[in-house]
Amino acid sequence: MRLTIVFDPACAAGPAWVSMLGRAFSTLGMQRDDLSFSVPVQQRSAPWRGPQVDLADPLHPRRLDLAAASCNCVLVLVDTVMVRFHQARWAGYIDHIRRQMTQRPGRDLIVPVLLQGQAPVFAQSLQVMRPSVPDLPADVRARTRFFVQLLNALLVHRHTGGDRNAHVPGHGIFVSHAKRDGEDTARRIVEVITDVMESLGPRCFFDKGSLLPGDDYPERFEQAISRGSLLAVVTDAYHTRPWCRWEVLTAKRLGRPVVAADLTAGRIERTYPYLGNVPSVRVSMPAEPDAAIPDHAVELITAALLAEALRDELWRERASAGLAGRNVHLLLRPPELADIVELVATHSGRDMPTLVYPDPPLGAEEMHLLQRAFPKVVMATLTQAGSL
Repeated sequence: MRLTIVFDPACAAGPAWVSMLGRAFSTLGMQRDDLSFSVPVQQRSAPWRGPQVDLADPLHPRRLDLAAASCNCVLVLVDTVMVRFHQARWAGYIDHIRRQMTQRPGRDLIVPVLLQGQAPVFAQSLQVMRPSVPDLPADVRARTRFFVQLLNALLVHRHTGGDRNAHVPGHGIFVSHAKRDGEDTARRIVEVITDVMESLGPRCFFDKGSLLPGDDYPERFEQAISRGSLLAVVTDAYHTRPWCRWEVLTAKRLGRPVVAADLTAGRIERTYPYLGNVPSVRVSMPAEPDAAIPDHAVELITAALLAEALRDELWRERASAGLAGRNVHLLLRPPELADIVELVATHSGRDMPTLVYPDPPLGAEEMHLLQRAFPKVVMATLTQAGSL
C-alpha cells in the first residue's frame, strides 16, 4: 500500500500535511523490538517540467503510477489557490489518476480534503473530508480524529473492494467490557466514537444495545467479532469475567485484531494470560471520583485499534503474496499456546502447515517452551519462512 498527498505548490499547509501523515503511517499497529510496519507516504506538488506519458502540461507534477503498489490512497488537498487559479491544470492531473483507477477496480481510493471553500468541479462526484480545524497538523486532537477517519475509510474500502453498494458504514469495533466496573466507561467510549467522529468513523457493537429480541448471544457476538476488531476495556474486574475471557479467545481464534485499553487501578489477583500478546494502551483516568474517560483518550485508543487492523490486513496481503503456493498458516501476532492448540486441532490427520508470523522472531525462552509442547509444529517469521 502507498499513500500520496497531492497539493498545489502554493499551498502553504502542504508540507505540514506530508510530515504529519508520514509520521502517522510510519508505524502501524504492534511494534516489537523496535521493528514496525509502515506505509510509504509520498507527495505530488512541484511541476515536473518535462515530457510525461499521458500528461501534456509541463506544469503537472511527476506522473503517479498506481501500478507501482498493490493499492493506493491519494489525498488531494484542496485550497483556494487550487480552485481559483489552477483548477483546470489539476483537473487534468486528477483525471489521469482516476483513469488509472478504472483499470484497477476496487484497489485504489482517492479522497479530496477540503482545506478551504467548496469542492472543485473535478471532485464534485467524490465524498470529501473536511478538517475540523483550519491548521489541523498543529492540533493534536484534530490530527488523531482525522487519522481515525482516514483509517476507517481505508479499512471500509478494502472490505468492500470500493463497492459503495456493499453498505458497510464503518469498520466494526466490538467493545468488550466487564459490567461490574466497566459498563459506564464502555458506553462512554461508544458515545465518543459515534459522536466525535462525525459519521466518518467506525461503528461499535455494544452488548445488549446491539442485539435484537431473540438474538442468540454467543452467535451474534461471534458474528460481530468476526467482522471487525475487538477493543478490550480492561478494568479491575475484567480478568475475572467469563464472558470477557470468551470474547478475547474468540477474537484470537478468528484471527481478528485486538487492542487492550488498560484502565486498571487496583490490585489484580490474576491477569488473564490470553489478554496478553496484543497492543495495550494505558489510560490515565482523571483524579475526580466517577470522572468519565477523556474524549482524547478514546480517540487515541480508537486510532491504535484501527492502525492494528490495517497492519494486520496489509501484513497478511504481503505474506500471502510472498508465500503463494506454500503450505502455511498465517498468524498476525507472535504465536502463543491458544494459537497452536487451534492449529493442531484443525489439522489433525492432515499435513501440518508452517506457522508464519510477523518479524522479529520470538525470544529463545518463549520458542523453547512452545517447541517442547508442540515439537512437530514449525514456527517461523515471514523472513525465515522465505528461506525454508
